[in-house]
Amino acid sequence: MSNLIKVKTKTSIIDSLPKNSIPAHHFSPAELLKIEKEIMGIYAHAHPLSLYREELTSQKGRGQILIQSHHIEQLRAGLPILIAGLLIQVRRQFTRHQQVMAFLLLEDETGLFEAIAFPEVFRNYFSLLVKEALLLIKGKVGDKNGKEKIIIQEIKNLHSCLQVNIPGINL
Repeated sequence: MSNLIKVKTKTSIIDSLPKNSIPAHHFSPAELLKIEKEIMGIYAHAHPLSLYREELTSQKGRGQILIQSHHIEQLRAGLPILIAGLLIQVRRQFTRHQQVMAFLLLEDETGLFEAIAFPEVFRNYFSLLVKEALLLIKGKVGDKNGKEKIIIQEIKNLHSCLQVNIPGINL
């Protein structure tokens, strides 16, 4: 009688899939972040800069220190720095001499920070100021009304800077 009833007790999900099923696609960490941002509107599991932080910290700039946004208020005004950030907002403004300058709002893994591009810098680098761009900024710490901001001297696209693998990130 035991031959008439067979009970299959150990089945795996893999065994229950059809033999001609489509394999799952594996996404790179950068692709996953892009999909997260498109679907949810935020980066949920990591910040885009976290993909590059190890490579950034392994390269040392001459005369500058690579910082994160939470260190800005601890630095003295005039100190030369490098900082990487995701561009959130660009606010253009005219000077008294009718030249365009910009106030940038950027973020890294530790918070938000502001940077100022005066007219000459803005003219030289305005093409890089695209929302959601990953930027590497060379500048100095400025202190205006008790609020620390980065006074921009040079801007580089982080992707091109690291792909070229510039020794010492010489901006």
